[in-house]
Amino acid sequence: MKLTPVILSLMLHLAIFSQIPVTDVATNTSVGMVNSQLMNINLELKAVNKNLSQLINLMEKNNNETSKSREILKEELEAKKQAPKYVTGSTDVSLAIELKMKILEAYRTSKQTVQELEYLERKEIDEFIGYATNALLETKNLFQQCNEIINTKAIILPEERLKKVDAINLKLETILDNLIVYNHKLSQINSLRESRRTLINMNQN
Repeated sequence: MKLTPVILSLMLHLAIFSQIPVTDVATNTSVGMVNSQLMNINLELKAVNKNLSQLINLMEKNNNETSKSREILKEELEAKKQAPKYVTGSTDVSLAIELKMKILEAYRTSKQTVQELEYLERKEIDEFIGYATNALLETKNLFQQCNEIINTKAIILPEERLKKVDAINLKLETILDNLIVYNHKLSQINSLRESRRTLINMNQN
């Protein structure tokens, strides 16, 4: 019976020592799993870093392209703010200048001619001079608009500038035609009155 405690003690120590290798194996297994997980995390981090690097490169490329696009757009906008040479040197602009000069000349000559017509009434002459003066003022106004269209810094397409100048030319042509027609009408009236007066004088003689 005295051996029982000793045997029990030996058995206890044996049980303790027999557990040490099991604990070591479990620890080694856990470390291996942790190492494996760390390796997987490292692989994932490398993949993430690679993706981030590609994303940064793409963003930088897009930023550069956006900057270039802004510069191109800025240049295009600046170009649209002024009329190109083919607009300023166009036949439409030349015609506007020519029509202006013709109207000025028609104004001078018709005014002088009408004032010299002997058989017109004073009221008819004054009405014509008033009409011719308004035509001249309208011509100056239209020509000023033409200059503004050509020289404005507003964003207008060249074709749109030419279209606006062409519309002004139509108005200038109408002014010139109407001035000539009015002058011709008064000349005819004067001629008819002169002929009538001549007939009257002949009958009286």
